Amino acid sequence: MSGSSQPPRTTPGRRSRLMATLAYVGPLSLVIAGLLPRSRFVLRHALIAMTLHLVRFALAGMVLTLWLFPGDGVETGRVARLAADLGTLLLAGVPWPGGLTREGALLLSFPLGMTWIASLAGAAAAATGHTLDYHALLHADWPDAPPEPAVESSSPVDERAYARELRERQLARIWSASRVAQAERRRHERMEQVKREMEVVLVRLDYLNHLLSFGELSLSRFTAMHTELIGYLDALRRELADLQARRTDVLAAENRPVAPLALTEVPQVQVLTLAVLDPSGVPIFTSGHFPLDESLITGMVSALDSLSEEMFGSRVHKTQLAEGQVVHFARGQYTVAFVIFEDEPAPVQIGHLREFLDDFERANAAVLASSPVDTDRLVPVPVPFAFLRRGAARAPAPPPPPNPPGEE
Repeated sequence: MSGSSQPPRTTPGRRSRLMATLAYVGPLSLVIAGLLPRSRFVLRHALIAMTLHLVRFALAGMVLTLWLFPGDGVETGRVARLAADLGTLLLAGVPWPGGLTREGALLLSFPLGMTWIASLAGAAAAATGHTLDYHALLHADWPDAPPEPAVESSSPVDERAYARELRERQLARIWSASRVAQAERRRHERMEQVKREMEVVLVRLDYLNHLLSFGELSLSRFTAMHTELIGYLDALRRELADLQARRTDVLAAENRPVAPLALTEVPQVQVLTLAVLDPSGVPIFTSGHFPLDESLITGMVSALDSLSEEMFGSRVHKTQLAEGQVVHFARGQYTVAFVIFEDEPAPVQIGHLREFLDDFERANAAVLASSPVDTDRLVPVPVPFAFLRRGAARAPAPPPPPNPPGEE
């Protein structure tokens, strides 16, 4: 390597320039120099300002002493005056102005003026970010012929170390740039994914509106699913705003909103119990989870119809239990069917109950016309409901098998 090896000049910061400028104000140079600042710029200016301040104090103090004590004795008033002048000179850089005559001002003009002019020059240099190199000023060399540029030679070890340092810096810049590019690519990919999920939510909301209008979804289920989807949509919008403003980490998966079940499924209301009763109230067909014995519920539906007609003038078609289950009744020509839903069913499910009862009576019309109903002759009909705890169709147990030959 050849050429000058001097490092490039660095410009001091605003804070360094301010501290260096303040060092030229009175005794602040003593404080700043005593703190030993890290900046060489501030430290050098503080040392220069401290030197000027001490020189000012020494010269002005000597002049004041010779002026106040010319040799005719020591007076108490002059001693107090000297102490006040030296105190203000140390703190403010000027003697106490009270009682200063024209003769004393002329005597102090030289030491104070020269040192303050030098301090102002140093403060101006510090404020503009320059330094005062007295050594270079006093050791300047002006030859007749300009000097040739110095050529510095370096060893192969130094060149290899310098090349290795340059290569490491270049690799660090490449690695940093690749990480930034990967982060931006992931951010854009996540933004596109969030936009697609928002479109899916909007399509899902429109689909739920169609299901509600066609009667395939109950109002209570629609309200619950609509609330979940709107909350998920708001969370996606907030995440998109954070990604656009670069306020979130793309890799922070725990901060991402979780898609609700309503986004992929439309759960139908499940059934606890399905039962078909004959005109006397005896269950002839049951399915699902039946909590009561058949002998206990015999005649209950007839009693409920009679009580409802006496109190309200109409039979019961729907009622709700205390635990939230909903009971729907359907009445046919020969039988009465009721279903216990876990929640408010969709209108389509209520229609399925009506269709099931019609199919059941149509397939078993001959058996249902006779009384009592022979349950062994009933033709099974497909049940159009999903049960919470699926049970087989319940009917009277068949007679036990005959004994084997030779046994009594």
